[in-house]
Amino acid sequence: MNNDDATTSFAICDLFTSVQGEGAQVGKPFVFLRFWGCPLACPWCDEPKHRNPHTRRVLTLNTLLDTLEQHTPGLNHILLTGGEPLAANYLDILVKHLKKRNKWIAMETSGIGGPIPDAIDWLTLSPKTPLPHFPLERANEVKFILGAETDPIQEAWIDWWMMRHPCVWLQPRWQGTLFPTVAANRCYQKVLASQGRLRLSLQIHKWLNIP
Repeated sequence: MNNDDATTSFAICDLFTSVQGEGAQVGKPFVFLRFWGCPLACPWCDEPKHRNPHTRRVLTLNTLLDTLEQHTPGLNHILLTGGEPLAANYLDILVKHLKKRNKWIAMETSGIGGPIPDAIDWLTLSPKTPLPHFPLERANEVKFILGAETDPIQEAWIDWWMMRHPCVWLQPRWQGTLFPTVAANRCYQKVLASQGRLRLSLQIHKWLNIP
């Protein structure tokens, strides 16, 4: 590492090992790195830690890399999430060094923030705002979170994406620990009506009560 790398730092709010509970990587174990902060302020966000100043930890690049390496030895799958990872300064530097350590890197993003590092292995795009200029080929999968009430704007986004991308998921928005029956039924009905263009994701980690 050079001197610049040694002084590079990242704000994170959580680091843990679990299985991916949703989308195409469901059931696969990952070390989850959750960045602190997001340029959006979705009132229904299911991860409030990234806004809590008491959860904010600043780690240098060296410390973060060593912590990831020691967290679950032998597990080389890393998931970058948030908050919003694309809003993290020096994300490309972190990804570069993770690849040097032979990590397989997945990332979940709203698409808002800085550029997407070229070396990301799997990109989950979860749009919260219109992204007409997002490079479709960069997203391996697209995920929409549906609530109980119909949102005409979101419905239009879903229709736009499902006609242009081969892997679009609908996922019901949970309400605390209660299974979101109405939202799940909305997702189910839309998936059935999509003629195979949409898929249903149900977040198995919520059912198992794990991180």
